[in-house]
Amino acid sequence: MKKLAKLFTLLLVAACFAAPQSSFAQDGPKNVIKTNILSPIVGSYNFFYERALAKNTSIQLGGGFTSIDISGTKLSGFRVTPEFRYYPSKGKDAPKGFFVGPFLNYQSLNLTVGASATGVSAEGKATLNTFGGGLALGWQWLFGDVVALDLFFGPSFNSGTVNVEASATANGFTEDSFSTGAFSGFGFRFGLSLGVAF
Repeated sequence: MKKLAKLFTLLLVAACFAAPQSSFAQDGPKNVIKTNILSPIVGSYNFFYERALAKNTSIQLGGGFTSIDISGTKLSGFRVTPEFRYYPSKGKDAPKGFFVGPFLNYQSLNLTVGASATGVSAEGKATLNTFGGGLALGWQWLFGDVVALDLFFGPSFNSGTVNVEASATANGFTEDSFSTGAFSGFGFRFGLSLGVAF
């Protein structure tokens, strides 16, 4: 799972840089660098690079890190989110207008909890690696072909397992001792990104 996510991400990055500058006729910018301005509210920081490939298509590579507490479990780690975007609106070239974007998501998180249910005063540690994907719907505006505003939302699903460290297991910690929230299973991806187009 981890190797597949890394391979897909590397191929996506290579495609971004291998796409020739004159691959299609388009007025305006083909690249956008942006950050999700809502994610810090939930202890997450996400950054994106989007590259138009053709009149109606683009690819985007997202990356970010998380530091949050969910029901006594401290989660910290990173994520990588490659995405393909299709812009069907007539009269608007990618990367602006309404879009539909299937995406993949890989996350690597460290989990930490306090004293176990057995009463032993110890710290339990575990890891959670997830792989999944979903579908984003949204709209991207380019103001003056310089300022980008990207609103997106949609369903997602991530599958992964909690791997408890041996020392934590010895102190009575189990997979159920850790809360993972929406980092595993069905969820909803939502964001508002602000950035620069060029």
